[in-house]
Amino acid sequence: MYINLDHDGDMLLFQWGISSHDQQEFVYDITRQVITDHGNDDDIRQLSLTLHYPATPTSPSIGNGSRWCPRPEQAEAFLALVAQHPATAHVLTSHPHRTELTFDHAG
Repeated sequence: MYINLDHDGDMLLFQWGISSHDQQEFVYDITRQVITDHGNDDDIRQLSLTLHYPATPTSPSIGNGSRWCPRPEQAEAFLALVAQHPATAHVLTSHPHRTELTFDHAG
């Protein structure tokens, strides 16, 4: 297996916001994406931890968004961003009502 770090072969993704499927739910997600070999759709794998929280009156004020960490050497700065993000502060005040851990092909 070959991972090309110069071409986004190993990245982290932080996502948050009100779920488009259920307006009553705030979603908080960390994903690691690895692209192996030649980067075909079958070569894109994602390991995701998604926490689902009941939406609160302050949930919409946080907004929806995502941030990528494109290179492993940027992980420390990325983790600092996640730790200081308003979405992180928001989820620390309650417990998720559902947790998903998935590993699958993204393509």
